[in-house]
Amino acid sequence: MSNSSSNSAPQIDFKADWNNLDPFNDLGAVAKVDNPRRMLDQFSNGLRGGAEKTVGRKEMIDARLISLLAKHSRAVCRVSVPAGEVDFRGQMATGGWHGTGFLVAPNILLTNHHVLNDETVASKAVAEFDYRTSEADLLGGPPNSTPSAVHFKMTPERLFITSSFEDFDYTFVWIESAAAEQFGTIQMTRGSFLIRQTEPTFILHHPNGHPQKASVDDTELLSVNSSFLLYAADTEGGSSGAPVFNKHGQLAGLHHAWWPIQSLRAKFPNLTGRLNDGNITGHANEGIKLAAMAIDLERRIAMGDTKARDAATVLQAFDGSDTLTGMFGSLGRHSGEITAPAYEKVVTVYQGREQDIDVGAWNIEWLNRDYDNADRLHRVATVISDLNLDIWALSEVSVPAVDGLIKVLRDTFKQEFEAAYSEPGSSTGKQSTAIIWRPNVVECTREDWPEDLDALFRSHSEDDDLPFEAVHGKIFNRYPGLFRINLKSEEKDFGFYLVPLHLKARKEGSLRREMASKALSYAVDQMIQIHGKDSDWIILGDVNASLKSGDFDALEEGGFTALGAVDENNGAFTYLKAPYKSLIDNIFVSDSMSRVANADDFYIIETDRTVSRFVKETSDHRPIALRLSLADLPNTPARNGERLSADDAFHQMLARAGLSPNSPRETLPVPSYSCADPTSDWLVGRRNKTQFFQDNRARFIDEITQANAQMSNLVGARLQPLTLTDVAVVYMAEAGLKGGIVDPDFVHSNGEIGLFPLPSRTSFWVGPHAPAHNQPMPLDVNIRTYLSYLCALRNKVVKTVSNIPLYPGLFREDGIAGHPDREAKLLAGIVHGYFWSGNYASRKVPFGHILAGYADDKPLDQIIASTDYVHAGKPLMTNRQSNIDEALFVLV
Repeated sequence: MSNSSSNSAPQIDFKADWNNLDPFNDLGAVAKVDNPRRMLDQFSNGLRGGAEKTVGRKEMIDARLISLLAKHSRAVCRVSVPAGEVDFRGQMATGGWHGTGFLVAPNILLTNHHVLNDETVASKAVAEFDYRTSEADLLGGPPNSTPSAVHFKMTPERLFITSSFEDFDYTFVWIESAAAEQFGTIQMTRGSFLIRQTEPTFILHHPNGHPQKASVDDTELLSVNSSFLLYAADTEGGSSGAPVFNKHGQLAGLHHAWWPIQSLRAKFPNLTGRLNDGNITGHANEGIKLAAMAIDLERRIAMGDTKARDAATVLQAFDGSDTLTGMFGSLGRHSGEITAPAYEKVVTVYQGREQDIDVGAWNIEWLNRDYDNADRLHRVATVISDLNLDIWALSEVSVPAVDGLIKVLRDTFKQEFEAAYSEPGSSTGKQSTAIIWRPNVVECTREDWPEDLDALFRSHSEDDDLPFEAVHGKIFNRYPGLFRINLKSEEKDFGFYLVPLHLKARKEGSLRREMASKALSYAVDQMIQIHGKDSDWIILGDVNASLKSGDFDALEEGGFTALGAVDENNGAFTYLKAPYKSLIDNIFVSDSMSRVANADDFYIIETDRTVSRFVKETSDHRPIALRLSLADLPNTPARNGERLSADDAFHQMLARAGLSPNSPRETLPVPSYSCADPTSDWLVGRRNKTQFFQDNRARFIDEITQANAQMSNLVGARLQPLTLTDVAVVYMAEAGLKGGIVDPDFVHSNGEIGLFPLPSRTSFWVGPHAPAHNQPMPLDVNIRTYLSYLCALRNKVVKTVSNIPLYPGLFREDGIAGHPDREAKLLAGIVHGYFWSGNYASRKVPFGHILAGYADDKPLDQIIASTDYVHAGKPLMTNRQSNIDEALFVLV
């Protein structure tokens, strides 16, 4: 940023500690990548290895880079703020100021917070494109005319999200679409390993508000950590908000601060400013990595930030995956103390080794034939390193093939993996299954199935004339090994059983797959009931058949939940059986992913390609992946090996795969008390709905206050409080009745027991000690838990759909926010499933239509009638509207 009345500009402080210039030193020893520096070397250099050859001070760049930077330069603008506005320091700027910005999406401009610090400033500012010296002036010597520019206004009321200069110093703001139509955009990517030390950076900027300049000489990267870049370049005030590119022309960072080297040495004694060629740079610059900004945006959504919807919109403009966090990024990871600076929270997310376990499965059968092919081994190792999962179940592989893969992972990428085999004594050419894992994250042990189950798995289709309709052979041609996985953690006692599976090709018929499904379901049940292996169980692999075929119904009937999206071609799948006691808090399942890579990489893809096409040149099978996000255990006393109680804690993201949230669960012994506890403070007796609510109004208010206080501890000032109106409207539709009288022992349609029907995933919403939804409980426990659930629906973000963070973002929509009756109707609609795609024939929720109906106070049955909701047009919808009317006009 530069003051337009002079060349002076405020000195923006650096955010990172640059005393230690080793790459990624801020992550310490707990990064999910074993050797970030070696990974940086591999991924920033086109994944081919080997450093460029340099001769003296001569620096050569690819000629194509010149045209690419020229293209990018059109999307870079000067940001001009007029006189009289209040700057980021809270001071009136009598002369206005300048900065730099650039287009990252058709309607989104990116710059620094200290350039556009609030919506008022942004609404007055102007983005000036094509503000450059003319060719005539450039060829003729010093310019003698003022360059022209194309001006565009910004519309912060449409989108504005900013991070203070004490944190990540970024601002995204809405801009007229005509700007991108004329000048294009610059792609943002999540990559952490886009640029390494000693490589050049290239900056396009407007120093001191002057016509656009390009810094291309002596711009060496001095260091890099998880969130920031340190580089040498010629920049000045006004360069703030400029894009920083790597040697391939990829956007690597957002420039935000510069200092003279002499001044920086007082703060960072080890920062000498010496370049690789021996020269000393006079300045050092700090840039913010795009990957860190993406994590910060995700974190803000998860915390229910008031700008969560804007954050979700911006995230849609990001491409690629962040190797440093694995393919699932920040999903399910906690970001530490609420009061910590944002960049410290992002580092915590990067360090989140004990917060999750990432598991993948991949059929790479051709590797069994070419396990000594160095290029193919490198390709597989690259995919595994880039996705950065903790455990891989590999099928159709051999012992020497896996050994060769691990050697490449260790020697080339410095990623430490170990291996175990389902059939360790098999011949060199035997195709089987194997597990590889990262020993600094988990421990893995192969276990033997009990003799009776081992005999079951070794059954042959010709045994006892079993009626197989296809080629005879073993039911399990690839023996299903049994592996115990345990998290390496002093704080969390978590483990599960993993069974990698591969069944023969589709042509061999479905009966064999049905038999295999029944055998696995039976075996796991025996292991739990007879052998005491009451734990999470995951079966995953390659089955060459669609889940829709019904071949695997026995697994679902046995209490397993299908987690993987159906793959009609390859049949890759994942099943998980969660016991009553589990530490799994959320589960995230791969659907599709994309990556931005250099032009010579073997897996170049476009942004809309799926996992299958992502690895098309590496394998004709797609990998599948899931993240087990583990429950947070702060201040939890020692449990003597007993796990926390959880009620089918599955993340609503499973609905993306078309899965029912009501997964089966095991039935455990429960106390034999009645819900209508005579010692309860709640007045029960023979009361109808209206009487019960009115007689207990004060108690409802007390419980609502407690629920809000608990949620406030989690979300702070962002709390959207639960109200008595909310509770009344939901109560009228949900409270259980028997003969017109309130029934605390009521059994609801999905087996829920109690006055209120708790969701099957109650622990996800209100915590791990929540009661089971289908077991008797005291009335006060039922009511207290249900009100906490309603409060969580108002405040806890589970995913983002159509740029709306669900479900809190719905309450902030125009026409809804600030209208208690409409907010209450909306909450009831969420409870009844109007915003779950599984309740619509098209699998799409008409968000705009429903929200507009609520905002116009239309009757519920009319709102739903024109949709493909499963109960549209049925008396149920009319009855629910009657309940709403009664609640609003009688109870409130």
